[in-house]
Amino acid sequence: MDGAGIASALALGAQAAQLGTAFVACPESAIDEGYRRALLCGRAARTALTASISGRQARSLSNRFTALDRDPARPPAPDYPIAYDAGKALHAAAEAKGEHGYGAQWAGQAAPLARAMPAAELVRALDAELRAAVRSLAAAMQP
Repeated sequence: MDGAGIASALALGAQAAQLGTAFVACPESAIDEGYRRALLCGRAARTALTASISGRQARSLSNRFTALDRDPARPPAPDYPIAYDAGKALHAAAEAKGEHGYGAQWAGQAAPLARAMPAAELVRALDAELRAAVRSLAAAMQP
């Protein structure tokens, strides 16, 4: 989720790097404030794979919803889209009461690197960081 990470992925042979979570904190994103706060604070360091939110395995910020996976007595999550629709209803009801821990707060493993800045500014920053990282790698490879 930064230029050095992109450079590392490319240096290891990848054709591209996926940085979806990098753009979630951008003001253009439609996420709610609870999700934004969770992503930009220390909670972003804890992510979990969960099927509870949508019925399919996906990575999310650890929250009250993902904690359901740790309950050995919980029934299996229904298939998608039933679980996801039920999850959205639960999130809406909880959020109406000021509880933001039941949202689908999707986040990759590098979530702590998220930056709250306009998307265009983030793209420029990623480009500059990538170029600097490539120059650094090239210099390190010089005899």
